[in-house]
Amino acid sequence: MKPVTLVKLKMKKTYKAFLTFIGFLIIGVSSLGILYLFYDKVIDPSNDIEVNGALSINYIDGKSFNSEKNKQIKFSISNSSEEVQYYNIVFLKVRGSGSYQLLYNDSVVMNGSLETIDEVITDSVSIDALETKVYTLELESSENEILKGLLNVRLQKGKVETFADVILKNNSASENPLTKVGTDIAVENEGLIKSSDDIGVSYYFRGNIPNNYVKINDLLWRIVRINGDGTIRLILNDAIKNTINYYNASELKTDFSDSSIYSYLNSWFEENLRNYLKYIANTRYCNDVSHDDAYNYLNYTRIVTNKIPTLNCLSNSITSKLGILSIDEVILAGASPDKSNSEYYLYNASLTDSWFTMSGAKGSDTSLNLFMIDQNGKVRSDIAGSTYHSIRPVINLVKNTEVTGSGTLEDPYLLKEE
Repeated sequence: MKPVTLVKLKMKKTYKAFLTFIGFLIIGVSSLGILYLFYDKVIDPSNDIEVNGALSINYIDGKSFNSEKNKQIKFSISNSSEEVQYYNIVFLKVRGSGSYQLLYNDSVVMNGSLETIDEVITDSVSIDALETKVYTLELESSENEILKGLLNVRLQKGKVETFADVILKNNSASENPLTKVGTDIAVENEGLIKSSDDIGVSYYFRGNIPNNYVKINDLLWRIVRINGDGTIRLILNDAIKNTINYYNASELKTDFSDSSIYSYLNSWFEENLRNYLKYIANTRYCNDVSHDDAYNYLNYTRIVTNKIPTLNCLSNSITSKLGILSIDEVILAGASPDKSNSEYYLYNASLTDSWFTMSGAKGSDTSLNLFMIDQNGKVRSDIAGSTYHSIRPVINLVKNTEVTGSGTLEDPYLLKEE
């Protein structure tokens, strides 16, 4: 039998050891807590990589943005699956006002104004299997404003069949037109032609097209093309009843945003399309009025002399919800400066006057001739912009627009309105 004193001594040692262990445990937990608090202050959790289904999103410069601190932020999106995925890029909790540009491969994908709002800036963006995309977001705050907000990328579950999908399904896209663009007029149905613009892959209609009709608010439109960002460009089938000049003879203004046409179109837009704002994209139009010191307009050389139209804007562009066509879009549709054409889809027998494009043709320091399309469907370069002529408004439908119909005159595409 062990002495009682020895047993008590061992119990005391065990108790002390237990208290020491508890003490160290408390110190350890406290230290971890302090370290965690320090970590939380030093490491911004918005910099973490998010995994959203098959997508991995790396907010390289963080989710939050502040125009005082970062004028430019980068983020990447990776698809780890063997299938194409779709995602939306969204601004959240925006405070202040300003503008943004979203760039991919050094090209502007989307730009526009940014105000106190939650807004999806681009949706239904596809990413191929095992692909990684890196974006740059450039921010510019309004004067005396601080622009703040959050950037968010969301996996889109279930692909909605967009207007672009419907057009591509209803038309077999060709790599090459039947006739030589820029030289020949197009009088037959040459269909949908694959090309490219500043943003990506584009598809334009050429010739006598029977299935590119769209009806919005009882107005009949024609589809010009699928833009590189997936929006759909439309031109009014008719002209606005009133004629207008591009600029007043007393004051030459070459920028479309300052033109008489732009001011008039805004009033017409408010009257006819104000209930359809959510369907109409704020996108780019090519306002090419560039020239050399001798006032030789670059458009004239490209279109009339060299006959090489392009959907890539080689000069100034504007961002707007409405505009008019460039001369390049008209030539690609089937027109020519050398010959009339009453067979391509931009010709309308009810139009008895020339209508404007936003592309400069000839001029001086006091005058400007815009390329125009006359009542016979021919391209003209000899009409002064100070004279009164017709306007055919152009709009672009947002990428996720859904439609019914087949696109014929008897069964035009109609918007699926919510």
